[in-house]
Amino acid sequence: MHFRIQTDEINYGLGMVTRAIAPRPVKQVYDGVLIETVDDGLMLTCTDGEISIKARVSAVVEEDGCALLPAKLFAEMMRKQPAGEVDVRIDDHMRALIRSRGSNSSMACMPAEDFPDIRDVVGENHVNLPCKRFRDAVGKVLFAVSTDESRKILTGVLMEVYPTETLLVGIDGFRLALQRINAENTLPANAGKGMIHAVVPGRILGEVSKMLPDSDEMAEIVFNSSHVMYSFGCVKVYATLLTGEFIDYQKILPASWTTEVMVMRTAFSDAIDRCSLMAREGKNNLINLRLQQDGRMEMTANAERGDVHEELEIGFEGNELNIAFNSRYLTDMIHNVEGERLCMCFNSSVSPCMIKPVEGNEFVFLVLPVRGFNR
Repeated sequence: MHFRIQTDEINYGLGMVTRAIAPRPVKQVYDGVLIETVDDGLMLTCTDGEISIKARVSAVVEEDGCALLPAKLFAEMMRKQPAGEVDVRIDDHMRALIRSRGSNSSMACMPAEDFPDIRDVVGENHVNLPCKRFRDAVGKVLFAVSTDESRKILTGVLMEVYPTETLLVGIDGFRLALQRINAENTLPANAGKGMIHAVVPGRILGEVSKMLPDSDEMAEIVFNSSHVMYSFGCVKVYATLLTGEFIDYQKILPASWTTEVMVMRTAFSDAIDRCSLMAREGKNNLINLRLQQDGRMEMTANAERGDVHEELEIGFEGNELNIAFNSRYLTDMIHNVEGERLCMCFNSSVSPCMIKPVEGNEFVFLVLPVRGFNR
């Protein structure tokens, strides 16, 4: 095997695929990057057994072949090469000979035959979404994904695909985050209930969102009953789907409410941040909200070291209400909301607060209040 490649090309590809390398790989083979020659270049592949990433990069191939090299060491070696062309040749002793301007080094290969065969996911479930919108939507639901491994299904993001929209939903038992991407989708003829769905591990979807370009180019998502594949640019990401029954979030979303508040997002966000500083000093980490018919929202947080009192002008309809929230839950929510104004809907001091846009349906957030502290 022998190839020549530009340093920026190999470094981009390695930067993508080495995201699949675990800090402590469970198998030695998972510590490697598989390099294969293909038409007009190379295919780089890394896996940790749960997530696999491939990247195709342009190169001049002098001799076909494949090699498995220590991923982190090879990536670091490539980053240290001088800008320009790097020449890599695998000799008869299974050593990679690396040459660039004024630099010569070698590296022992790993047994390539032990690397798992990673094949494209095939099936009728195809979705095409703009990379930037998909990336932003993922980023705005991940905070609500559970980290409790005892409820494995909730460590994933539910993706529901309808003919005119795709929904992403994260739930951790205390919060719900829903993002809606309006785009035409072609569903398979056997799609039940007029939609197709999958639950993708949140950790893996988070890695995908970091890799997606900030552009309107389309990302293709293909999934079947067990696996999903994301394709964008020269990169493909493969993962195993989570199995089990996801929470029926539709039953959680309130269909009506007794109190509705309109608030300016920036002013509300700033007030939450100030209250959170003091709330974190207290035993309960609470922010109390008092919603009044005269169009005022009072926000308070107390601790031994002091207290904070905020007052905001709001649009108000319905019944007055006192309600308290964990400050971190409010902070996570408000930092993932866009728009100048937002709408907050309540039914009681012990039922979830729903946050949604004043106009449109791009997102919905639910936050559970803290029981027993509402006055």
